[in-house]
Amino acid sequence: MPSSRRRSAAVVLLALGLALAGCGSSKPAAAKDSDPTAWAGAFCTGISDEVAAALAFTKAQPTAQSQKDAVLAFVDGSQQAFASTAHRLDALGPPRIADGKRVQDTAVSYFSNTAGTLAGQRPKLAALDPNAPDFVMQLSKLGGPDLTATSAQAHDLVSNPELMPAFRASPECQKLGTAAAPR
Repeated sequence: MPSSRRRSAAVVLLALGLALAGCGSSKPAAAKDSDPTAWAGAFCTGISDEVAAALAFTKAQPTAQSQKDAVLAFVDGSQQAFASTAHRLDALGPPRIADGKRVQDTAVSYFSNTAGTLAGQRPKLAALDPNAPDFVMQLSKLGGPDLTATSAQAHDLVSNPELMPAFRASPECQKLGTAAAPR
């Protein structure tokens, strides 16, 4: 595999790892309950915004500087998308479902912590020298932690039987599903 392709692959893996790295403590949610479809729409908007940042990232030129710039733009765009989504969900309050508070806490925590992780990684990424012979290795060392817990959180949210109808009914989620469909 040519060096530029290995570098691109490493950069893509790092970017996706950083985007999915946030998980952990709960944050108190707003007191009111929200319509599950509106809540699902806010959730899907955050994911859509992150996907848009990732798609822009994949169009980077194969040079090290272009890839560094693309990673930084991806981190900035994803961090903003995740932080905005946490605020939107917090403002909406828990979805009106049986375990809405737990679902709310999990989602807000996921988006907030991922935004924080991305913000924390940005200075480290910015400090990397794209002209260094070990740039790809340095970049790969900044990869995210084990994503098993984060993947489980996201899966639990989108596969919640009470929220599934809301995810299907939300125009934002329908749009995300269309954008993610194989072509």
